[in-house]
This record gives sequence, structure tokens and C-alpha cells, in this order.
Amino acid sequence: MLERGLLTRILYPAPEPSYSSDSFPNELVWIPKRSSLDGDIPPVGVDSVPCLLLTYPYSRYLVLFFHSNAEDLGRCYSFCRLLREKFQVHVLAVEYPGYGLCPGVATGKTVMENSFSALHFATQSLHWPLDSILTFGRSIGTGPAVKLASLFGFAGVILVTPFLSVADLFKDRVGPLSSFFEEWYPNIGLASRIKCPVLLIHGKADNMIGFHHAELLYAAINTRKLLVSPAALSHNTNLMNDVSYLILPATHFFSLPDYVFHDLQVPQWAFDAERATSRPAWSFFQREGKALLQLGQFTARPLAGNMPSASVPCCGSGHAASSLWPSIGCCSRASVDQHEAAESVQVGYDLDTLHLREPKGQDPSHPWSDPVQPIAVSLPARHKEFQEEEEVAPHMNGVRWREKLAAISV
Repeated sequence: MLERGLLTRILYPAPEPSYSSDSFPNELVWIPKRSSLDGDIPPVGVDSVPCLLLTYPYSRYLVLFFHSNAEDLGRCYSFCRLLREKFQVHVLAVEYPGYGLCPGVATGKTVMENSFSALHFATQSLHWPLDSILTFGRSIGTGPAVKLASLFGFAGVILVTPFLSVADLFKDRVGPLSSFFEEWYPNIGLASRIKCPVLLIHGKADNMIGFHHAELLYAAINTRKLLVSPAALSHNTNLMNDVSYLILPATHFFSLPDYVFHDLQVPQWAFDAERATSRPAWSFFQREGKALLQLGQFTARPLAGNMPSASVPCCGSGHAASSLWPSIGCCSRASVDQHEAAESVQVGYDLDTLHLREPKGQDPSHPWSDPVQPIAVSLPARHKEFQEEEEVAPHMNGVRWREKLAAISV
């Protein structure tokens, strides 16, 4: 097996933080890694996970969002806002260790610890039922999304450019060398355990994570499912370029939007910036000099709230990065977020302490309340009523693989 730190640097090449504790007033929450029991206010001294919480009045659904490996909460902020507005849902976006303001080092175990903490916060502090939570993972984010969905009865799962496993990711690139990579996210092994509806979105033009990954995952899923495979969609294509990529499939598949009579209530302690844990200055992700995955030209970093202006590396295509679409990629040169590995290890988090609510009984009004065979639909290329009013702009996402991992010899 490769040394874990090296694998982390390949799979989680964290960019420099694109936001501060003052960037998103009333939207940046601090979730304790070990949440207390219901009714208790967690002490300030415990480690906290920064998360974005974007609310929509009286929405029924909460989306638990896991971003790709080339962005942090600041870079996916605009995309999360679009999710909230287009689907009229609450959005809780989780930060990874070593990313943004979150301390630590990202591994399969530590990422899942943050994921469980966010889910515990949603169910215990926000009092949101499991059957009203949608998990959404993009690229490396499909790892924690699949892991959680294999354990809990969510309302549904959205997987954008998913992968089979770490071994399969690297097998496409380095052949037999893939056996040296530790397995962090065995999505193909967990797919059959998912009991909620699954929407998979994977473009046939994706040259970073092959389309066959989505095809095999689709075949392994035994619940209601839909695979959307636009011919022109590449790994870093803006998902908002065409409503048939994400907006229409998710709207129809999950019958969005939907509402409830009670609104989301957020405890005030969650906004306390004093809960922020300082990120250590010695983090090797911030070092100068040669990196495993070299970044290209520098472009303007997208701004959000009071976030200071700075420069961040783009993937080298020469396209300007924009703050409008930071969650998806600035050019066709794909990122390594697809090279997001997975492991079947037991996370150091006691699932019994989550006290998660069980899914409610079947509701005839739910489109998936009765057993349904896998469906295939033909979506129109565009619908005028769903046309985007915003100007489509390039967006930032990632870094590029060196041929046959030549850069491993750093």
C-alpha cells in the first residue's frame, strides 16, 4: 500500500482556503465533531466542522452536499445557492479535513467522520427526518454520499460523475499499480445496500472518470434508479449549461419542490465563530514548491461575502475562472476529484450515538412508495420554462493528472 499521506495528496489536493469565518454571515455553521445529546449545547472547546447551511422557507427536503476534491466551501458556494433556488431545498454542504477552515488531513476515515457529524447535526440539532434528506455527491463527494446511503434510509441520492472504487479509478490510469492504493470508498461494493432512489449523472464525454463507472454502478443498484448520460457532458462541464443535465432529471425524479408546514430552526450556537478550530500552519497542503499535481495559470479567485480577493490556480486552459460557477470546473481539463478513493474500514464514529430517526411509513403520495422497476426516460434537450436567466460563465474545478502518475516521484 502507498503511504497514506501520499495517497491523501493525490486524492485530496486541497486548494488554499477561499473563505474566512466572516465570509458567509448566517450561512456558515460550526458543527461539533462529537455532537452532544439532544437539548445540550456543545461546548466551545470541541473540534468543529465548518459547513454551509442555506435555508429555503418551508422546504420539505434538505440536501446534504459533498463537493469535489478541487474546491472548498467558498468555491462551491454559488453552486449550492443554485441548488437551493432551483430545487427550493435546504442545503447543508460539508467541508473536508484540510480544506478551507477545517483542520486535519483528509483520508477516507476523517472525511466520513465529518460526514457523520453533519448528518448527526441535521437529524439531532435541526430535527430533520432521514426520509426528508437527499444526499448529493460530486466526483470524490460520491464516496461519502454512497457510504451514508448504504447505511441510512434517505429520501434519495444524487451522484454526479461517480466512480466504482479507488482501485478501479487508478486501474484506468496506471494499470497494475492500482493495487498499491488503499481502498477508501468501495462504491461498487456498497451500491446494492442502498434502499432509496438513486439519480446518477455521468457524461459520455467524461475523459477523467470513464462512463463505464456509472454504468456498472447503475447495474449494481437494486432500488428505483435513473442514469442520465448526456453525450456532450464532460467531467468539468457546467451542470447548469443545459437543464437536461441536472435540473430536469432531479425535478422529475424526486418530484421537487415539496413543502412542509414547519420551517427549519437553526440553533444560534451553530453560528458561533468561536467554535472554529484553527487550521495548523504546518499543513503540508500549503507548502511551496513542486507538488504532486501541478496547477496551471493563476486566475482570479471567486469572491463570496466578505472573502478577501486573492488568486488561485486554474487547471491551465487559459480560461478565466468565475465566481458564478465555482462548483464545476473551469475547462475541459478534468480534475482528480474523480480519483477519489474509498475504503471499507469502520469509521471511528459510533453510529449508535447518532439516534437517527427511522424513515416514515410508505406514503402513497411519494413517487417511490411502491416497488418500481428501474426506469429510463428520454429528456428533452431544453425546456424554455427552465432556461437559465443567469449568464453561463466558466467555473473552477481542479487539477490534472500527470501521465502514469509520473509526478509521484516528487
